[in-house]
Amino acid sequence: MLKRIEGIDGVESIVDVLMKIDPNKVIDQKIKVLQDEKKVNQEQDKRAKMGGPREEAGIEGMDSSESSAPTTQPGTDLTDAPSPLPVGKSWFRDNFGMDGAEVCDLLVKSGRDELVKLIRPLIREERISLLKSYPSVSSSLIDELPFTDFDYSMLQKNPINLDIPFRRFVKSWNDASDDEGREKAYEVWSSRISKQHHLTRREDGILKRCQELLTKNGALNAQSMQSYGLEASTTEISMLIKSHGFLYSISSIGRGRVSNARSMFYDVSRTDMLIKDAGALIGGLFDNGGSIEVGSNGSPRLILPFNSAICKHYADALNQELDTKGVLAEGDGLVIEGELAVAKSLDVAMPHISERASDAKVLRKSIDSHENALRCLKYQLSSPSKQVSLLKSWGISDEDLKSMREEIVNG
Repeated sequence: MLKRIEGIDGVESIVDVLMKIDPNKVIDQKIKVLQDEKKVNQEQDKRAKMGGPREEAGIEGMDSSESSAPTTQPGTDLTDAPSPLPVGKSWFRDNFGMDGAEVCDLLVKSGRDELVKLIRPLIREERISLLKSYPSVSSSLIDELPFTDFDYSMLQKNPINLDIPFRRFVKSWNDASDDEGREKAYEVWSSRISKQHHLTRREDGILKRCQELLTKNGALNAQSMQSYGLEASTTEISMLIKSHGFLYSISSIGRGRVSNARSMFYDVSRTDMLIKDAGALIGGLFDNGGSIEVGSNGSPRLILPFNSAICKHYADALNQELDTKGVLAEGDGLVIEGELAVAKSLDVAMPHISERASDAKVLRKSIDSHENALRCLKYQLSSPSKQVSLLKSWGISDEDLKSMREEIVNG
C-alpha cells in the first residue's frame, strides 16, 4: 500500500500533491507493479500454450542417482503465485484520496495521457472488488451494468445509504427478461442517486449552502449554519441532511447530550480533520448539554457531551485551532480544562452561545477574578444546603444574588 501523502509544504489539496510531485514517484510506482503483473500473466499464457512433454516421448530425466528434478529452481512455478497487486474496493481513495476517475482526469490535465490506459485496468479491478463486497452480487455484472463513473463513485462513497437500493436494483436487473425491463431498473436506480429527481430547487439550494459552509468552516450544527445566513429551520436542515445529505458528501459526525435537531453536528467527507470555526462547535455543544465544573485546585472545566467515534481527532483539531493543550477527549465527550484553555474557548464561543449565555459569561468573568462573578459561580456549583450557608456568610439574600448575577451578565 502506498504511504499516504500529507503534510507537504505549500500543498493545499491532494490534487496539488499529484501535480507538484512527479507522477513517476507516485502513480508510476503503482503502474510499474501493474506492468510487472502483465509480464507475469503473459508468461503464464505462453507456457500454457506451449504445453508439457508428450507422454509417449519417453522423457524420464537423468539416470544418475545424484540428479533430482529441478522443481525448486527460481521461476519454475508460476501458477500458484499470488497476484502482486491486490486491489480493494477503495484502492484509489486509500492511496490517493480520490476516485480512480479523478486520477485519470488529473493525468490528462498534467499531460500524462499515456498513463490513463494503464490506470483503467486498476479502476476495473477496484470496481470488481466493490461489486463483490455486496452479498449475492456477481462481479460479472461489471460487463453488463450501464454504470458511469458517477454511479460507481456514489456507490463507493455511500455504501450504507445505498446498500439496499443497489441490491434491489441488481435483483430487478437480473430478473428482467428484456432490455426494456433492465432500462427501467436502471432508471429507478439512477433517480435514487440523482438530486434533481428528489429535491425542489429551494431544497437543493439549502443543501448546496450547507455543503459550502461545512467545507469552509468544518463541523457545524444546524443552528450554527443558520447563524451564517442559511434560511431554513433547524428541523428542515436536519431532515434534508438525513435524507439526501449523502448526495452532497454531508454526514452526521456526532451529537450533544440533548436529543434534538440542534444537537447533531455535520461535516463533509474529507481526508483530514478541519475546524475553522472552533467557537461554533464549542458553543453549540455547550448549549446542548454542556456543563461547568471546578476542580479541587480551583481550575475550571467545560464538559461538552459529544457522542462521536472520532472525538479524539476533534480534540486534537481544537487544540491546534485554539493553540492550547487543554482540550481532551474523555468518555462520551470533550473536556476543556485549565484557565487559559477555558478562557480561549469561551472567547471564541460566546457569539454562538444563546441558551447558556449567562452561565458562560459568569464563568468567563470568574477566570478574570471578578469577585461577584466568583461568588455567583461558587453558589451555582454548590448543593442547596451549602447555598444557604454561603448567602448567610456573605450577608445577602436570594434577590441580592440574582441582581448581582444580572449585573454581571448584562455588564
